[in-house]
Formats: sequence, C-alpha cells, structure tokens
Amino acid sequence: MTLGLLTAFGPFVTDFYLPVLPEMAEYFRTSPSLVSMSLTTGMIGLAAGQVFIGPLTDKYGRRGILLGSMLLFALASALCIFSTNIVIFNVGRFFQGIGGAGGIVISKSMATDTRSGRELVSLMGVLAAVNGIAPVFAPLLGGLMSGVTDWKGIFGLLLALGLVLLVLCAFLRETLSPENRITKGMAGVYANLFHVFRNRTFTFCTLSQMLAHFTLFGYIASSPFILQQVYGLNPLQYSLCFATNAFFLALGSILAPRFGRISTGLRCGGALLLAGSLCLSTCLLGHLPLAMVMCCYVLTLLGFGLTQPGLLSSALESERRNTGAASAIYGASAFLAGSIVSPIVTLGRMELTSSIVMTAGALLCLAIVLPLSASLRTQGN
Repeated sequence: MTLGLLTAFGPFVTDFYLPVLPEMAEYFRTSPSLVSMSLTTGMIGLAAGQVFIGPLTDKYGRRGILLGSMLLFALASALCIFSTNIVIFNVGRFFQGIGGAGGIVISKSMATDTRSGRELVSLMGVLAAVNGIAPVFAPLLGGLMSGVTDWKGIFGLLLALGLVLLVLCAFLRETLSPENRITKGMAGVYANLFHVFRNRTFTFCTLSQMLAHFTLFGYIASSPFILQQVYGLNPLQYSLCFATNAFFLALGSILAPRFGRISTGLRCGGALLLAGSLCLSTCLLGHLPLAMVMCCYVLTLLGFGLTQPGLLSSALESERRNTGAASAIYGASAFLAGSIVSPIVTLGRMELTSSIVMTAGALLCLAIVLPLSASLRTQGN
C-alpha cells in the first residue's frame, strides 16, 4: 500500500491543483503564464530529483533517503502554502517535485530489492495500475475540494499526505543490505547513470517505455481539445471519458502478469498499442463517430497498460546492482517523453499532429519490443 501511494506522487504533484490555477493567478496578482510555470517547475523537480536521488540510494540505502524525501515534500508543501509571491511558490513547487521524485524512484527500487521473477512483475503491475488511476483521481479530487476550500486548502491536503507517508515510510524496513551497496565515491555513483546503458536489456526496455509514453502523452495532451472542441463534450463528460480510458490502462497493467511469459505480454501489448493508434488515427482524420473514437482510445491505453509491468520489471531486474540509478533513468525518461510530445501535438491541426505522434511512438515501440521479447524468451522470461 505504501509503495503504491509513493508511486502515485507524480500525478498528485502535477495534477492535483489544476482546477484552482485561475484562483491562484488572482491571489498572487500575476499572469496565468507565471502560475502555469509552477507545473513546469514541479515537473523539472520530479525528473531531476529522480536522477539525483536514485544513485544515492545504491550507496547509502533506501529507507533513510526515502524518509528525507518525504520530509522535504512536507516542508516544500508548507512553503507553497505560506508563499507571499509567485516566485517563492514556484521555488516551493520545485522542491515539492524533488521530494515526490524520491518516493517515485525509491518505491520501484524497494520493489526490486524484495521481489524477483513473476512476483516482481505482479507487484509492478499493481504500481503501474495505481499510476494509471492517479492522473484521473487527482484532478477530480482537486475539483471537488475547490468547491469547499481555496487553493491553500488543497496544498494543505498535499502537506497532510506527505506527513502520512512520512509516518508510513518509518515502518518500512531497509531493503538494501550494506553488503549489496555500492562502495564507490560519489563520481562513480553518478557514473552508473551512464553505465546502465551498457546493459542491452535495460536500454531496450527504457527506449520501449519512452516510445510508449510518446503515445500516452500524445493522448493526454490532445484529448481535452479533441473531445471537447471537436466532439463537443463538456468538462464533466470529458472527465468521465478520461476516467474510462484510465480504467482500461490500469486493467492492462493488472492483466499483464497473467500472461505465461513476460515476452508474450510485451508482444501483445505492443501490437495492441499500434493497432489502437492506427485505428484512432483513421477515426480522427475521418471524423468518425465518438463511440468509435472511444473504442480506439480504450484499445490504445489497454495496450499501453499491458507493456508497462513487463518493461519495468525486466529493466530493473537486469540491473539489480544499480537499481537506484536504473530506476532514476527509467523514470526520468517518461517525463522527458512528455516534455517532448506535449508541445508538438499543439502544432497545426491537432487531429493530425496527435495521430502522427501517437502512431509513430507505437510503431517504434513495437519495433524495439519484438527483438526485446525474443531476447527475454531465450532467457526463459
């Protein structure tokens, strides 16, 4: 339960306060663009924090750094609440992201320390399912809270969540024994961020999940405009559609461990991801009925969900000696994919640009998944 809450930090840090952004612009008497910059600073903190914290845990262990990350998250949340201007608030958001990043990267590392084989795939499936549900739950909860409190109340709940997780993490045991820790100096510790790419399995898994996230972020960035402006849905109807798609993403993550082999789940997921993207492109460019578009979204996200547990477990299990560094690179690559894709899909006609990005990402993902799954199959996975 604790690891699941930790892995959901990313969506909560980025999405929870979206409904109150206009209110915050009025409170700080600043422009909407500067308030929206807090999303960027939070994302930078999430990405940079994983790269900074992950390798440290390979040298000093998981538990102590995890407790420090949760304390930093709580303090940064308090700084956001008591900010007197937007600059201080954005600084707080950056450190909030770093603290949240510790939870994300260490939860994966602790899972890898304590599980292996099919048990690891099953646990990663649960964590991936939580990651699929959290982006929907966070803004919906934030929207409900905005009706009964102001933006400070929403950040107060984030502060409370950080304190609760700090207490829960205090009951977790250390999962990386001293004899399994890296004894190199700090330069050698961070050099492991590059050494993990010498591992062919890890590199293929990371590239595959990054390309799969091209498709996912293409959907996330374009669907609000396509479903509301092109198909005429109101915000509530869009939220319900988004929730439905997230449910199938989570379902795919839960079903992935049910396959006899990891390689089988990866091939099926990659093929379904591409098939869904191609069908979706046809529907969007032909402006076919909404029901057909939704079916294609469901197929695409189900395929994405099927790929994630196998890719994550295979990547981290192949680098058990450097799990922290591997988890950091793996996690940061997803945020990198989002930062690349989100601006691209807004260029030109969104039905066309999103179709190109999503299909290209799915096609390239399958092109890597096929040889990767063949390699895993020869290893008995």
